[in-house]
Amino acid sequence: MPDIDMTRITDNLMKVYNYAFIDDMPYGFFKPNDAMYVGVRLVDKMYHCPECKGTFTVKFRNDNDGITYFSKSRIAAQKKNYEELSLDFPADWELLEKPFTYHTIGICQHCAEKNIRNSEEAGQRIYNLCHELHMQDELLAAKGKKLMTAAVQKWLDGITDSAYLLQFDLSTHESLRDLICAVIMQDTKDLADALQEYRDTTQPIIYEAKQLLEKATPAFSAKVAHSSSLPMSLSDEEYHEYTVAFPAEDTKGQDFYIEQSVDKERVSMFLTQRRCASLEEVLMDTGFHEEWIDMVVDKGMSLKK
Repeated sequence: MPDIDMTRITDNLMKVYNYAFIDDMPYGFFKPNDAMYVGVRLVDKMYHCPECKGTFTVKFRNDNDGITYFSKSRIAAQKKNYEELSLDFPADWELLEKPFTYHTIGICQHCAEKNIRNSEEAGQRIYNLCHELHMQDELLAAKGKKLMTAAVQKWLDGITDSAYLLQFDLSTHESLRDLICAVIMQDTKDLADALQEYRDTTQPIIYEAKQLLEKATPAFSAKVAHSSSLPMSLSDEEYHEYTVAFPAEDTKGQDFYIEQSVDKERVSMFLTQRRCASLEEVLMDTGFHEEWIDMVVDKGMSLKK
């Protein structure tokens, strides 16, 4: 069973995926200066889909007294979006004093399913394949925890007498952990099946994406999915607490596709990352979850009643 302090393969895959397709920049620790940034009383973000003419709005948390700092280039880009949407852009003094709505134009999740997700255009196809690969990576991680939890639950369901549990050393966190790991290791068939399904699904995706990427230019355009529930950086250089807007806690995430330039080398890095290839790696990647100890303790308590 895994060392719970190890760096997970899935965590690395997520970081490289974000590096390849989502804005990524270093973190800073200083307050933005007026020469490069503009303070804005940002309250929400409105998404506009020109295909279905639909919109939806995401509220932002009221961090830093409601002021978020924009790179001046981001302000210029917002002015263009306001103009395209036939909206009046606020005066400079209003940006800091009045509530500001960030407007973005792209393709909603529903419309994307009808065209973008099925596009055969090379650049878009590369992205679509990488996005599907990313989803499969995340799915295996989720299945790993679900199936390991199911193995613990199945073992517990078969216990009807507290005397059975008392034969084990349950006195320390370490002994409980060792017991649970042993239980999981004895019931890994479903996990092995999930790994095989993952391999069968991802290998053709990686092969096709690499073939297309060989013919791609160093940078190419694609409509990339951005989740509405993720934080948004308003800086072009580095992000920090003053330049990041966080959606409200109750935000329901949905993908919104925005056209952007994609770097070929970053995509190649994502495709060539090490992925779970053995049952041992799946177990290590999933790690140990404290809720399993709670399950054993709760079972023991229920048998004593």
